[in-house]
Amino acid sequence: MLAALDPLGVIMTVIGLGALIFFHELGHFLACRLTGTRVEAFSIGFGPEIVGWTRGPTRYRVAWIPLGGYVKMAAENPGDINTGAPDEFPNKPFWARLFIMSNGVIFNLILAFVFFVWAFRIGVPFQTTELADVTPGAAAWRAGIRPGDRITHVNGAKVLGFADLQTEIAFSGKGELLRLTVERDGQTLDVEVAPEYSEDAGMPQVGVRPGIELAATGVVAGSAIEKAGGKPGDVVRSVNGRPVTAATDLPILLTRLAGEAPAGTTKMRVTLEVERGEPPNPKRKDQKRGAGKVETISFDLPLGKRPQTGIQPYEGNVVRALASATVAAEIVAVGDVVLKINGSPVADFGVLRERTDADVMVRSVVVRRDDKEIDIPVKRTVSLKEFANGVHGGYDMTVARVAVRPGMAAERAGMQTGDTIESVVGHGVEKWQDVVAEISALRTDAIAIRVKRADGTTAELTVKPSHFPANASTGPLGYEFRPSQSFYKETGVGAAIGLGWRRTTLFVRSVALTIRSLVTRRVSSKHIGGPMMLASVTYRVLDLGWGKYFYILAIISVNLAILNMLPIPVLDGGQIVLLCAEKIRGKPLPEKVVGYYQMVGLALILGLMVLAFRNDITNLF
Repeated sequence: MLAALDPLGVIMTVIGLGALIFFHELGHFLACRLTGTRVEAFSIGFGPEIVGWTRGPTRYRVAWIPLGGYVKMAAENPGDINTGAPDEFPNKPFWARLFIMSNGVIFNLILAFVFFVWAFRIGVPFQTTELADVTPGAAAWRAGIRPGDRITHVNGAKVLGFADLQTEIAFSGKGELLRLTVERDGQTLDVEVAPEYSEDAGMPQVGVRPGIELAATGVVAGSAIEKAGGKPGDVVRSVNGRPVTAATDLPILLTRLAGEAPAGTTKMRVTLEVERGEPPNPKRKDQKRGAGKVETISFDLPLGKRPQTGIQPYEGNVVRALASATVAAEIVAVGDVVLKINGSPVADFGVLRERTDADVMVRSVVVRRDDKEIDIPVKRTVSLKEFANGVHGGYDMTVARVAVRPGMAAERAGMQTGDTIESVVGHGVEKWQDVVAEISALRTDAIAIRVKRADGTTAELTVKPSHFPANASTGPLGYEFRPSQSFYKETGVGAAIGLGWRRTTLFVRSVALTIRSLVTRRVSSKHIGGPMMLASVTYRVLDLGWGKYFYILAIISVNLAILNMLPIPVLDGGQIVLLCAEKIRGKPLPEKVVGYYQMVGLALILGLMVLAFRNDITNLF
C-alpha cells in the first residue's frame, strides 16, 4: 500500500497542512512583535525537536508530532515566573493580549480567502448537481424532484456543486422547508422540500444522488474488462442486449443477470456494446463523450461467493405516497390498492419499478378504492416505468416480509411476494436486517428458509442461490467511473475576489452550523474527522488539479480558524474567555478556578481527539 503512494501527493499534503499551521502561529507571532511581547518559542508541531535554531530571545523549532503548533510567550502560563517586565504577556494591556490571541484565527481566515481566490483563478472541478437518482418515497421524490433534474439554488443562494447542496440539507432545522431551484427540460421551477433525519447517514437527507460520468475514466488493472480490451473513455450502451442509459445502471444490470444465472454458476458470459471516446475531462465543456464507433466486447465475468436469492423489502401495492406533479398522481390516489395494470396483477411497486420493459405504455389501472373495484382508463401517455416511479407503498423494515424478483432463486424455490420469513437455516429472524445478515453469512449451495404466507400457512423452502459478481468494490465490470464534474473558473480578478469572499463566509457559517448540529444531534458525531482524514482528503484531491488542492486547503483553514475559537482553554477561544473574565472582574481569575477550567478543557480536547481518531480508523478499514 505504501509503495503505491504518490511521492508528490505525500509531499504536497505535508506542505499544505504544515502551511496552515505555520500561518496560524505566524499570526500570533507577528501580533507579539507588533505589541512588543517577548516570544520564547515558535514551534511547528509538538514533542521532541527535529530541527531548531535560536535567534534573539526566540527558539524556532520543528517538532515530531504534526498535530498543530504553538507560540510560547514570556510568563504566559500559570506557574511561569512573572518578573513584571513590560515585554511579558501578562503585563500587556487587555487590547494587546486580545489581539495576540485572536490573530491566529484572523490569519487562518485571511489565508482561506487567498486560497479560495487563487483556486477560482486556476479553476475548480465540482461534482455536478444533476441528479442520477431520487429515492422513491423520500422527501425529494414526494416533492416532485426527478432524475435528470439539476439543482441550481437553495433558498436563493447559488450552489456550485453537490457538496453545497448536501451542506444546506444537512444543516437544515427540524421541520424546515428548503426552496430548491430546479432546471428541467429547459425550464426553471422552485420546489419546496423538507429534509428528514436519516439514522444510517447520521444527518438530514432528502434522498438524492448525483450523476456519474457515462464514459469510463479508467480500467482496473487485471480486471476482466481490461483483459477483454476495455479502455478509458468507453461508454457502455448495452449489457447482454439490455440497454444502459447511465453508469448507475451497470451494477444493477450485472447483479440482476448474475441473479438469473442457474445455481452453481461460477462465471457468466457478458457481451457489451461500447462506444469508444475520450475519458471525461471537466475542463472541456465541448467534449463529445463516446462519439466513436460501436464495438462489441465479450468476456467471462467471475461470480463471487456471496449468495444472491432475489428478495427485497416488501413495499406492497397500497399507495402510501405519490410524487408531486406526476401523471401517476393524476391517475391514482393515496390509499388506493393497485390490483392490475393493463390487465396484469400488481403485487409490489418495488418489483414493478425494476421491470426492464420501459417502452410499455399504461392503458388502464384497476384499483380498490373505498371497498370498490374501479377500472381507470388512462387518457394521458405514460410509460409503465414512469407510472411505477410516481407511486410508493412504503417499507416496514421491522418485519421480515419480502418481495420476490422475477426469474431469480427465491422465485424458482417457490417463494412469493408478501411472504414473511420466519427462519433461515433454523435461525429465527424478526426483521429485514436479520434476513440480510443470516443469508450474507452463508456459503452453501442450498438455504433452508421457512416462510409464513399471507393466508397464515407456513412453507419450508430450499433456495439454491445464485451469486453476486466478484470484486464489486472495483466498480462495475472493472471500469472506473467518477461523479459527473463541472469546471468553475473565474477569468477576472474582481470576480474571483468576490467569489473567494463569499466562499469564506459560507464556510465560516458551515463550520458554525456543524457545531450547532452536533450539539443538537442533527448531525452524528461519526462525521468528525481527525488528522488522518485531513491528510487523506488533501492527498486525494491532487488528482483533480491544483485548483481543487487550494480549495480544500482553504476549507481546512476555515475549520482551523473556527475550531480555535471554541471556548476551550488550550485553544485560542479559551484564552480569550479568560481574558474577558479578567477584564470584567478587574483582576485575573483565581489559579484554582483557571486550573479546573484547563482540566475540563483538556479532557474535552482529548475526548474529541479520541473520537476523531476512532472515526479515522473506522473509515480507513
